[in-house]
Amino acid sequence: MIENFNTLNKDYGPIELKEKGSKFIAYSYPVSNTEDADNIIRDLRKKFHDATHVCFAYRIGDGEEKFIRFNDDGEPAGTAGKPIYQEIIRRSLFNTLVAVVRYFGGVKLGKGGLQRAYSSSARDVLDISDTITIELKKEISLSIPFNFIGDVINLISPMGIKIISQDYSAEGVSMLLSVPVGKVENFRKTLIEKSTGKISF
Repeated sequence: MIENFNTLNKDYGPIELKEKGSKFIAYSYPVSNTEDADNIIRDLRKKFHDATHVCFAYRIGDGEEKFIRFNDDGEPAGTAGKPIYQEIIRRSLFNTLVAVVRYFGGVKLGKGGLQRAYSSSARDVLDISDTITIELKKEISLSIPFNFIGDVINLISPMGIKIISQDYSAEGVSMLLSVPVGKVENFRKTLIEKSTGKISF
């Protein structure tokens, strides 16, 4: 079971690389979905409307690869988008976009040269990008008799659990909690034992 994943904490760039007259400008971004990524790419293409190429790669998913896209934007197939994507993979990043803008400098770099330039640009911007670990959560609802509320409250803070909502009735309290995925089973087991099954999930 996936409990967490790494992504970027904010946008980074520009980082410039020059190779035989060509200029490569790299940026990295945290993104939560394909729409976010596509909007950023569209904005970059407007900003750098005079660039020769705007190549990119992104990887979407909360610790599990749900969608990837990489684009060579007119460069020879496999020389731009894929090398950028491989740098994202190398760092085990998710929900991450890296874009590299190129201004052609008059000298052709060849396929190998292009791959190295795009890979280096992506690597350079990711080298200065700080990452954060996102802990995955699961929503759990439970019904608690009044005399066991203290047991629940005592577990919430140490386990990093957040209360989403709570409703009181004559019988007790109904709570909706956000629980770290890796702690769900232990939380459930502990409460069942403490309440001898009187707390229901």
